[in-house]
Amino acid sequence: MIWFGFLPVVVLAALLLYVPGALIASCLKFRPGAVLGLAPLHSTAAAGLAGVIAGQLGIPWSVLPFLLVSALIAAAALVITRGIPWRMPRIPSWRQCLPFAAIALASVPITWRFIQLVGSPEHPSQVFDNVFHLNAIRFILDTGNASSLNLASIQGVSGLDAVYPAAWHSFAALLVQLAAVDIPTAQNALNLVVAAVLWPASCFFLVAKTVSRRPAALILAAVVAGTQVAFPFLMIVWGPLFPYALAISMMPAAITALAGLARLGRTRTDPLRSWTCALAIAMAGLAFAHTSSINTTMAAGFPIAALLWWRLAERAKLRQPDPRRAWLLIAGTLAVVVVAAALWFKLRPAPYDNWGPSVKPGAAVGEILTMSPMQSAIPAVVVSVLSIAGLLTVFRMGSLRWLAACYGIVGALYVVAASLPESALRDALVGTWYQDTYRLAALLPLFATPLAVVGGLRIWDSWRASAAAFKLQRVIGHRFRWRSHTGATALATITAFAFAALATVAGPLSHYIAGAATVYRFDAGSDLLTPDELALLKRIPSQVPPDAVIADNPWNGSSLAYAYANRRVLTAHLFAEKDADTSLIDRELKEAPDNEAVCSALKKKNVQYVLDFGSQYLIDLPGSETYPGVTDISDVQGLDLVDSQGDGAKLYRITACP
Repeated sequence: MIWFGFLPVVVLAALLLYVPGALIASCLKFRPGAVLGLAPLHSTAAAGLAGVIAGQLGIPWSVLPFLLVSALIAAAALVITRGIPWRMPRIPSWRQCLPFAAIALASVPITWRFIQLVGSPEHPSQVFDNVFHLNAIRFILDTGNASSLNLASIQGVSGLDAVYPAAWHSFAALLVQLAAVDIPTAQNALNLVVAAVLWPASCFFLVAKTVSRRPAALILAAVVAGTQVAFPFLMIVWGPLFPYALAISMMPAAITALAGLARLGRTRTDPLRSWTCALAIAMAGLAFAHTSSINTTMAAGFPIAALLWWRLAERAKLRQPDPRRAWLLIAGTLAVVVVAAALWFKLRPAPYDNWGPSVKPGAAVGEILTMSPMQSAIPAVVVSVLSIAGLLTVFRMGSLRWLAACYGIVGALYVVAASLPESALRDALVGTWYQDTYRLAALLPLFATPLAVVGGLRIWDSWRASAAAFKLQRVIGHRFRWRSHTGATALATITAFAFAALATVAGPLSHYIAGAATVYRFDAGSDLLTPDELALLKRIPSQVPPDAVIADNPWNGSSLAYAYANRRVLTAHLFAEKDADTSLIDRELKEAPDNEAVCSALKKKNVQYVLDFGSQYLIDLPGSETYPGVTDISDVQGLDLVDSQGDGAKLYRITACP
């Protein structure tokens, strides 16, 4: 598929992420800008909730339960906001259209970088976690179950271990159903919308509601949001962490909703009741996108929550002294602290410390200030200068100090992961993110972006007030015989284009994309799937019956027969839990295919075929060596070669057992 033919799939992905949520936000009586900012969060909440309800009722996953649950949430929003007048303007002003133009300004360069990174719409990410993501989407399509309560059951687990946030996979499954594309194409369409639309739109929402609605602010936000490596590009390369990327792309909007409760900035123009409902739905959306985003919101939003608490306490003091109110405030505070602590230590994976510290604390702070996390060799000069200028500016502005405090907390978490020795304290602080500096680095742009806007506005206003700017404006107006205001517009336009070009060139993004493109490389040397292997996978549906199970080694990519060919495999994921029968097949099949115990295990599992992609593994970890019975099969009696492609992709039928 060429990129132009990919466009309808991208448009469909955007519609799925925006239209249902826009209906909900509109019913909460928000204005168009807030509707645009909150829509993806609300759509994600509706998709996640619809998946759980449909799964419990046995209703197959499709767009119908998604739209039905969206309509029900919208109806509930209407009831809750009864008495609040509609706030949608009849004829939008040109200023209300500015965010849409700014999104285009950000989307074009992000899309171009995405194309450079991925190479082709159907190229899969050739990295560890994508084995799970590809097969999880097929699991939803195969079973019709998109519930977050059991998505991880594809790994052979059950109960609470099977819980995994399914919203991103649910959207991808809808794209496969509605657009009739393969799973990797649906993945890339969804990720492109997340990176090029959701992320900048969410940043604009935060900036417009808490910093400024000026055109200069939106231009700054557009350029800064699209020129940082840490997000969105890092998360569609490292891991890849696609659901996490969906959550972070919407995080600025969730922070804005929290700011709405504290009545910060221009959030006062929208009803408090609307913000309260919007935040509740937003938190549900974040939870269904990626569970860790709940703890991220608690940590990053702590200064806002503290400010809200202080205002409530001050308001209580101004009223007639009433011990009952004081006790109510104390009890409410303790309840919130207890719930927050429980969530902090429960919404996290099991202790995992494989990623230790990599730099000294001072170096980690330097990486934050230069916006070059993960020891990037090239600092993001423009974003760094603007964000530092923004920090200096907000310290003088009491109304925006909370931005610096939020940035400080996110930065402190990054410093802990990057430099603190492995310990119980390190796990307690950053265990939510697997103590992984990559995941925490992706959080830095959440507040570096609005701070860079603050700094950019300060620098721009100082320049415009200078004698040099006034003289240049007059020269431009006189040279082209324009009126003074036209000369000012021309100067602003030239400055905007120059700033965008400088931010794009003077930074690490070009260098990073060039190196990271190997993750999506699709050739004979690919780590997960090669052209020969894909060619064989495409022929499997005509060679393997739909009810048959294929023995595989997930470490060499053969488990992708499930995602690509819609044929069940014995082991769908690299870290899947294996029972005794599965372990026996993986260990002994090649050496003793006619062994009575092996034949019994094959019959129980209905394993009739073996897919052998050789011993070129995705990553050399001990787990890759536990599949000797289904790897590097040659001439074995009882294993008949059915089809092959090249030297390393072979499909065998098991004939040894009676």
